[in-house]
Amino acid sequence: MSIPTIPQRPRGKALLSLALLATSAALVPELAYAQSAAPVEGILEWFVGVLQGNVARSLAIIAVCFLGFLFLTGRMAWQGAISIVIGIAIIFGAAELVDAMKTAGGV
Repeated sequence: MSIPTIPQRPRGKALLSLALLATSAALVPELAYAQSAAPVEGILEWFVGVLQGNVARSLAIIAVCFLGFLFLTGRMAWQGAISIVIGIAIIFGAAELVDAMKTAGGV
């Protein structure tokens, strides 16, 4: 005795309908919150504040103190010291660097 198989339905219409529904929902401004990017900007500003604020400053001070102790004991690797100093300079100079690139790009 053989078990009859159930034929599969074509998925083209279902996928097309789902794509049209998703596109139309995304294009409605009330649903997409397209009128304002303030929530996203607020989160990003908070994140930049954490990366360049007192927490980052404290970590940079600890890193420089660590370099001082390594110099004191004679176990300093110059590659590590240079990478830490360049990293600190990039972190705290990131805003000025981006503003300079933005100005050079004419934006």
